[in-house]
Amino acid sequence: MASAEDISVFFDTDEFAVNATLDHVEVRVIFDNGFTQGSVGLSGMSSSQPSMTLASAQVPANPVGLGASVNGSEYLVAAHEPDGTGLSRLILETA
Repeated sequence: MASAEDISVFFDTDEFAVNATLDHVEVRVIFDNGFTQGSVGLSGMSSSQPSMTLASAQVPANPVGLGASVNGSEYLVAAHEPDGTGLSRLILETA
């Protein structure tokens, strides 16, 4: 498992991270809202799956259903995906 010092470089707001809130607590996260397009019939379908990555130590014991705010948008945590290295990815849905 990575130490806080090992992963702190990823959460520098001058580089990769942005300030956000999780359950009304300020956290630094790497926010991703990538666009994807899938094949559905002739026309296709597009979607995005917002997520935020943060230190697992900052994630409450049961984050599913908690509120999150990133870049002025409000979300609910839909899933928690800890990676076993000290980082967690929270899958978000629009609130």
